[in-house]
Amino acid sequence: MSADQIDDPWASVTVTAAPTYEQQLDAAGYGDTARQRYIDESGHDPEYAECTWDEMIVPAAEASGEIPAQPTEPVSPAVRAEWVARGQAMRAYWEQNPVEQQGGYDPLSNTNPPGAEAQFHTIVDQTTTQIMQDVGVELTESIEQMGTHGDNAVDELYGQYQAVPDDEPEIR
Repeated sequence: MSADQIDDPWASVTVTAAPTYEQQLDAAGYGDTARQRYIDESGHDPEYAECTWDEMIVPAAEASGEIPAQPTEPVSPAVRAEWVARGQAMRAYWEQNPVEQQGGYDPLSNTNPPGAEAQFHTIVDQTTTQIMQDVGVELTESIEQMGTHGDNAVDELYGQYQAVPDDEPEIR
């Protein structure tokens, strides 16, 4: 170091930002341009080619380490608790309204009875709300403490919860 150069610890430092996920995809050859080229040149229906790219090619590249896994936003324990409650509400609905019997809603079928989908969503929404009112705080705290949840989290806190629509009387 010469006499006119001073080693200044307070000199400005240039910090380079880490590349974004999209920039990493572009650098690895999996960006938007490559995706569009695949769709155009695949010879398949464009919707099918999009699904193939999104659901097979990119996940395979992530699994092999060619590209990093797509970043995800962390989910709060309260949101996870609501997802668990909603899952429990759906299970309760299908236990009470099996698809095999007339009236049960099947999301994969085009032959549902009229009004079955609306009834399903109404009952599941009401049941989810009821579960969250009854055990939502405990469920959220349980998820915060455990860091995860099991399939039986609602049952453990609430017992075997059954969905009963408001317009149907409870059996006592």
